[in-house]
Parts: sequence; structure tokens; C-alpha cells
Amino acid sequence: MESDQKPYIKWGRIMAFSNKILTPELASLLGGAMGTFLDPKAVVMVGRDYRRDSRMLKRSFSGGLMASGIELIDLHAVPTNVMQFSVRRFGADAGVIITRSHNLAGMVSIKLFDSTGIEYSSEKVNQIVKIADKKEIRRVASTEVGWISVADAMKIYDRAIASFFAESKKLMKDARMRVVIDCACGPASLILPDLLNEFGCEVITLNAHRPRNPEFLPNPKSLVRLRETVRATDSDLGIALDSESRHAVIVDGQGRIRTAEETASVNLHSRYDPDSNATVVVGDTVHPSVYRDLRKNIIFSSHGEPGGSARLVMSHRAIYGFNDTGLFFLPIFAPGSDAIVAALTVLTQMAREQIKSTDLYRRYQVYPQRTAVVTFPLDRMLQFFTTILNNPPKGFYAIDTFIGIKLVTETKEWIHLYLSNEEHSLQIEIFDPQSKSDKQEELISFTRNLINQYLNSSY
Repeated sequence: MESDQKPYIKWGRIMAFSNKILTPELASLLGGAMGTFLDPKAVVMVGRDYRRDSRMLKRSFSGGLMASGIELIDLHAVPTNVMQFSVRRFGADAGVIITRSHNLAGMVSIKLFDSTGIEYSSEKVNQIVKIADKKEIRRVASTEVGWISVADAMKIYDRAIASFFAESKKLMKDARMRVVIDCACGPASLILPDLLNEFGCEVITLNAHRPRNPEFLPNPKSLVRLRETVRATDSDLGIALDSESRHAVIVDGQGRIRTAEETASVNLHSRYDPDSNATVVVGDTVHPSVYRDLRKNIIFSSHGEPGGSARLVMSHRAIYGFNDTGLFFLPIFAPGSDAIVAALTVLTQMAREQIKSTDLYRRYQVYPQRTAVVTFPLDRMLQFFTTILNNPPKGFYAIDTFIGIKLVTETKEWIHLYLSNEEHSLQIEIFDPQSKSDKQEELISFTRNLINQYLNSSY
């Protein structure tokens, strides 16, 4: 069986149901395989989210690494963006984080990072899986077993990002904004609320606890709660993180959920570089109106390859990178996507221009070709997205946009289905590269039928 057909490999990553397929025994074997793949005495940073099974698997994976002679720096519970930042900051040879996968019930991911903080490619993951398959694990003498040390990466990251946004601090203090943050029951709850308070914001937090049985966050219900809280408290902005703090969903002051493309547009113009030779890396399914007038060297990244966008950003020395899943890359600060950086950039621009978030987003508006709104029960929306993500219609592949699902064809026509700003409804957004109205109408009709089939099914 080839490594990419393994039941614990999905989308080029180690990902499976914990304690069923991804057991402690398998995690230990894979840890030993990664240790064998690395040089002896390499230094690897390890971390996890708050889930109990993530803790279990991290300890098993760490044991496999140590048995092959690898030195560990244990970060305990950290967001993925902090792990990627820390690998490069500490000069480690690699990093490992174990975290829950969004929108895939019960699945856990073991994400591996190289010395630059960028996620391993699927090719490297497959090399490690082959070592595990053959059980050709390097076992060192007991006197050579790896050692574990501990680092407070959260504090170092916190001070680094405060320094990076130092010029924004006075602007934001003067603006005295009120911000609602949904921390997704992730470790970023220990960073962002306090940081914003330091910057003079009044902060309201949601899901900032350590849960026994975490939900999938963000999800349609949590996003509705966030927008209702923003409206009820007359807040200036809402921020929904995922548990890894790599993806951000922004809710404006009117309670409107903004797409990743809209936030990328605001971020890009906030950090606009007048050099026409500057490079921006853009996901190849992003709406063209986001980057059409940038006057920049645009490099397109395809969806699906782990670390693909980050590697393109680095190799092309890009000033920025983004895609439609809510990944935002600012390489001057960190190698990976950072939702905290993206959110602080929006807040900085609001404070600098003394402008409301709704008006800021309107200024850099994304213009869809064709839209429609369909009534859809909120309590079935997450299951619908999960079903479509795991079983996309024939001729499409599916992208999790964290507010919905984008269905894409090989010729880059796409359908984005996501939580509408209207009550109990789905927004349908259509894009056809050829701008043919009959094709757009066909995609709208196809989507309505897909939704009706689901609602009339026994799911």
C-alpha cells in the first residue's frame, strides 16, 4: 500500500480519528520515523492544543522522537501560529503540533514543520510514513536518548507581536475600540485578549475556556453568536479565530460576516508597498477583484499542498500571501499564517483612518459576479458543510473556508456556499472565469438542487 493511501494520511498530512486509527502506538512509531528522518541530536519543538487526545498523542509522538536521539523543546499548549513562529525564532531543526482538524468530526492532525517554520510537504510526510512502514527506526543507546526542555514560547511571541505593532499601540489607544473575540477554546485565549487590552481596547471574549469536549469552532452557530454579540454590545469589530490561530473570520461593526477575500483585501491595502516589482502570493481560487488592481507581481498558489503557499511566499520573497480559506502570510513577522496579525492589521487600519470597520471593508470591497440567498436551517448547516467537504459533488473539489465551503472545478469555476448575513440562510456566490451569464445561471441552479437534495435527505 502506498503511503498516500494510508488511512491516517489525508490531504498530504497525518490526519485520522484519534484512538481508533491514530493510536498512541502509531503516534510513537511515526515519531520514531520522523526522528530517523532527521539528523541525530536534532532539536524539535513539540506542542498541542487543549484536547485530551492531543495531549495523549503528543506524549507518544515525543517518546518516538526521543528514542531516536532527538532533543525536544516542549511548548505544551500553543496555537499553531506560535509554533511556526517559535521554530524559526529558537533555531530548531523541526516542529510538531498535534491539533484538531476543523470540520472533520473526531479527526486529529499531526502537523510537521521544517527549520524555517513551514509545514512539511506531502513528499516529506510520505518519506516519514515509508520509514514507519518498513520499521527502519533508528534506536539509540539508553545514554543517547533525547532530552526534554521547556520554553515559554507564548510569552516570547506575545512580546514579539507587541513590538511589531508598537506604532499601532498609540493609534489604537486613542481610538478606544470595543472588540469581541471568539477564541475557539484554543491557546490563543492566553494571548490576544490581553494584548488588545494592552493596546487600549475594551475586550469581550467568547469560548476562552479549556473545554472537556471542544466543539468545531468557528461554526455557523458560533459565528451567529459572535455577530449577535457585536451588535448587542455596539462593538467595533468581531474576531473569530480557529483553535490553531491560523485562520481568522472578521465580523464588522454592523454584524456582517466578512469573507477571507474581503479581509485579505483590507490587509493588502493596509500594508501596500508602492514597488511594482513586489510579489504577492494569491490562492488560485481567490476572487480576482481582490488583486486585479494591485500593480504587483502576482504568484498563484494551488489549494491542498501542505505549506505550499508559505513556501511560495518564501521562495519568491513575497511581501504578503493569502488564500480564500482565511490564511494570511506576512513573512516579515512569521513564516506561517497568523490570524492574530491579520486581525491586528484590520484594527490598526481602522484606528489610523479613524474609520468604522463597515466603511473600511466597503472601501476595499470584493465584487461577486452572481449571488443568491437560500433559506437553510442553522442547526443543519455544520453537518451540511462537513458532508460536502468530505463528499464533494462529481467534478468538484471542496475547500473549507471556515464560514462555509467552496466547490471548485478544474477550470476554476467555483461556488461558495457560506453563512449568510440574513437569518437562517445560506449565501451562494458564483464565479466563472469566462464571465458567461448562462454558466453562472447553471451553477446557481446546480447549487439550489444540491441544497434541496440535502434538505430532503435523511442526513
